[in-house]
Amino acid sequence: MSEDHLSEAEKKLFAALEREKAPPGHIEKNIVAQLEKEGLIKKINTMNYLKWAASIAASVLLFIGGMFYEQSKANTMVEIEPTKGYMLLLHEDTNFTPGDPMAMFEEYKTWMENTFSRGVKITGQELKPEATLVKGETQQAFDAQAETKTTGYFIVEANSLEEAIRVAKENPHIKYGGSVEVKPYMVR
Repeated sequence: MSEDHLSEAEKKLFAALEREKAPPGHIEKNIVAQLEKEGLIKKINTMNYLKWAASIAASVLLFIGGMFYEQSKANTMVEIEPTKGYMLLLHEDTNFTPGDPMAMFEEYKTWMENTFSRGVKITGQELKPEATLVKGETQQAFDAQAETKTTGYFIVEANSLEEAIRVAKENPHIKYGGSVEVKPYMVR
């Protein structure tokens, strides 16, 4: 508003008028307390917000850490030097009598750990009974129930055929009536 059209007396009166003031602090506190009491507003608890944010951050970090852990486990595959590689093929026939699956698993695990602790790298898998035979352009289901079947394999890095044979002789598969075929890699 322009004060140009006001007289000097009016300007003095206008200047003397009380300007808008903020309400005293206690009034604001009383109003906020009453609104909280009636449930019309909620007081923001900073600590609860910080706990919530910290929980979310921890969850995200655990998720990412889990992903890296799983990825590192997948990347710890044993690499065998081809010139020292031997394949141990596990065979079973009618003489094979398996034991308790969990006990057998523990035996094979212990055997692998002991072999690895002696400096012989080792890796392997159990094979599923189904197979496909590919011959030229045709393929057919392979009889996995033949008299003798290959049920698993291990790949070891040994310094000699004799060392690979010693590892094969210690394999728990033999204890249950199976046999272990030792085949060296052909490196060209």
